[in-house]
Amino acid sequence: MKKQLAELEAKVEKVEAASANRHGGQRDTKPALVKRELEQLLDYKRRELREMESGEGRSKAGASLKGVADEISTVKEQVDGLETHLRSREQVLAELKQEIDNEKR
Repeated sequence: MKKQLAELEAKVEKVEAASANRHGGQRDTKPALVKRELEQLLDYKRRELREMESGEGRSKAGASLKGVADEISTVKEQVDGLETHLRSREQVLAELKQEIDNEKR
């Protein structure tokens, strides 16, 4: 979606530049119409992106992308924390086993 926004902005700039470079002659309304349509499409795409990121509008029925990304990040952090804790407990267990072996000798 962000790529499409960038492409639309580039098209709008191109139409504006072409319109500004015209000298005299008959006034052509087609570039103005194309520019207006591209601006409307760009506004629509921006609204869609905002709604998707915030979980509003049409995407409200499902989870928002940002919300899902935040949840995934939280779960990853929890998994990392649990793995670290597991490694430290395994190390303590290994030390205890070593102490038991030493006491048996």
